[in-house]
Amino acid sequence: MSQQDTSDTTFEGEFASGGENAAAGEILPSTEPTSAIIGVRILVTVKEAGVIIGKNGSIIADIRERTNVKAGVSPVIQGTPDRILTVTGALDDTAEALGLIAQALLENPLDESALQFFPLKRLLPPGPEGTTTLRLLVPNAQMGTIIGKQGVRIKEIQQRFNVKIVASKDFLHNSTERLVELQGSPAAIEDASRILARCLMEDWHSVTGTSFYTPSPRPHPGRRYVHQHGGDSSDVSFDNEYSKTARFPRDYVGCLIGKAGSRIQEIRRVSGAQIIIAPEDDEDGFRQFVLTGSTRAIDKAMSFLKLNMEREQERRAKLSQEQE
Repeated sequence: MSQQDTSDTTFEGEFASGGENAAAGEILPSTEPTSAIIGVRILVTVKEAGVIIGKNGSIIADIRERTNVKAGVSPVIQGTPDRILTVTGALDDTAEALGLIAQALLENPLDESALQFFPLKRLLPPGPEGTTTLRLLVPNAQMGTIIGKQGVRIKEIQQRFNVKIVASKDFLHNSTERLVELQGSPAAIEDASRILARCLMEDWHSVTGTSFYTPSPRPHPGRRYVHQHGGDSSDVSFDNEYSKTARFPRDYVGCLIGKAGSRIQEIRRVSGAQIIIAPEDDEDGFRQFVLTGSTRAIDKAMSFLKLNMEREQERRAKLSQEQE
């Protein structure tokens, strides 16, 4: 599959009208002490993971001891440039841990050559001296509570804590998570994270049905590939891995996904294909589904998708006849 270009947005345009889940009244959540537990997922490069872990695990062990959180990094996968750092603990302890992680990254600057392609390519340009960046993984369904009504919440966080925040427009590969870059000094990142975590806790129930991002080997963008067009789908092949883009009418997207993503998750499980659903409709009212895997897995997934749509068409036709 060809490497996806990065696309990003600040929280001032497309998402400024979001935030229906944000609390009314006060712009930001209360900062009163809380015993609530939260888990935060951070996308890191393989080298950043090494910095955070430290020699013989010394740095991550120190962070755990100082903040009383659980912190770990996903295993290295050959051919994959990214890993996921997960930090879980009391909300304020987790924010403190993120500040310490930011400090470790600041003290060990990363080679920019590792940041050429999405999702590791920078959404924000490098900040001034004394600043660094964390890449938070946030379920798309929770973006509204971060933004706030008319974008006031995210603007307030940026202004109050002197940080910059930007999000990817696209979901990460085979997931419904978005990348949110948080840039500032380690202290500012800690303070902003404390508020962002409280925002996410307000809308914790929206996490249900999220397809979480998992690092996996991706073909190098410089490798040769074949692109074929045919009707409402296109195929891209890399050795034995293929990608097919299918388009379905917007009126049927809900039935294809199922309640809380149940149907699409089952199709992924049974077929073995990876399926990414575009966050928005095309101009002509169709939604793109990108299927990746072996030809057998893709064909199996496509047959299930078409079958589900045909059944829904039959159900609607029968309902229409009964109402006449």
